[in-house]
Amino acid sequence: MKGKRNVGVIAAWLVLLILAMPAFIAAESGASVFHGNTASKVFHRIGCRHYNCSKCTAVFHTKQSAVEAGYRPCKICKP
Repeated sequence: MKGKRNVGVIAAWLVLLILAMPAFIAAESGASVFHGNTASKVFHRIGCRHYNCSKCTAVFHTKQSAVEAGYRPCKICKP
C-alpha cells in the first residue's frame, strides 16, 4: 500500500512541475509573456489568477505591445 501512495505523490509533483514549467522558462529567459483577454481588453502577467482564462488568447511579449494593441493592465496582478 505504501508503494502506491508514493507513486501517487510523485505523479502529483510531476504534474505540478509540468504545469509550472512555462513560468520558469519565461522567468529564466527574461522573456515576459502576458495574456490578454480579448473580451475585456485587459492583460495579465504569469501567476495572475486570470492569466489562463478562456478568453485570454492574445499573447504579448512586452507590456508596451499590449498597451499599443489597446489592452490595459489588470488591476489585480498589476503587470
